[in-house]
Amino acid sequence: MKRVVHIVGAMAPGGFENFIMNIYRKMDRSKLQFDFIVHKKKDNAYDEEIEALGGRLFYVTRKGKNPIKNFLEIRKVIKENHLSIVCRHSDSAFTVVDLLAARMGGAKKVIMHSHSTTTGRIGIHKFFRTWMGLVPTHRFACSKAAGSWMFGKRDYTFVPNAIDTCGYLYQPKLREEMRVQWQAENKNVYGHVGNFVYAKNHIFLLEVFKKITLKDENAILFLVGDGELREEIEEKIRRLELRDKVILTGRRKDVVSFLQMFDLLLFPSVYEGLPVSLVEAQCSGLHCLMSDSITEEILLTDCIRQMSLKESSERWADTAQRLLEEGKQTERYSRQEEIIAAGYGIEELVKFYEEI
Repeated sequence: MKRVVHIVGAMAPGGFENFIMNIYRKMDRSKLQFDFIVHKKKDNAYDEEIEALGGRLFYVTRKGKNPIKNFLEIRKVIKENHLSIVCRHSDSAFTVVDLLAARMGGAKKVIMHSHSTTTGRIGIHKFFRTWMGLVPTHRFACSKAAGSWMFGKRDYTFVPNAIDTCGYLYQPKLREEMRVQWQAENKNVYGHVGNFVYAKNHIFLLEVFKKITLKDENAILFLVGDGELREEIEEKIRRLELRDKVILTGRRKDVVSFLQMFDLLLFPSVYEGLPVSLVEAQCSGLHCLMSDSITEEILLTDCIRQMSLKESSERWADTAQRLLEEGKQTERYSRQEEIIAAGYGIEELVKFYEEI
């Protein structure tokens, strides 16, 4: 049996973590298995599901705490378990050192998979980007922008953030059940899915939503996710007097249920690779308003509208309300065929991984 080990921070619900799990659940695990090198277990993590599917989790010291120990532990895991295929998922070229550790541990195929278009510590990123022609044997990216960011002018393979489209079909019954469960039957429901990090731009999102509430007393906002900026976001909610209007759900494994419930997905990210959440939302027929800093490669259906972050929160609010009303006046339906035709169906991606 062939095994691929993925190196990530933690296997909790998030963009590329969901991407990996989408593949893992659908592939023939008698032929291919996934293992994971992680440095942390978060709440609501996929760890138990991974073990149930036959995968292994290897915990190593966090790089930020002790980079030398992290390097040596990765090399040891690879060597002692005779792992020959390693994939590092990241937004920063600095993590290429993990692939160097894997090669020193005996791995034959080491893959850098780019999932974003910027990161913190850009100087360090640019330095380690010079290693991309030397260390990885394969280079993957979720979009053209993510490929250019991580690899410069070097060649790479485009690997779409595909989803199991059957799991994201529009379900009117589930929509109504969720709205009853969350007491949103007569509400205009705005939503966002994403970790609480700078890139997702939650502070601006809350400013937009505040403007919406001034014109619509029935508006509510669900923030699905969690992360390092939670306290800052909670404080912003208090200052804007939105505590009765904004629901923080925490990390959820049932994101599809929330997409069914939402009337509009707001996605004002400062930067992205190619967000899986927007692929999922479009498949379910949910209308979305996203920033134009996100690659146009995500425009797979007519469900999405783009808007510049240079526009005011007032203009964003007006556009969001208009799109929500337009959506209510038209029949919502699944866009599965369009998603598959665009190359974002999980079946082809599973075949791709099985042939690595």
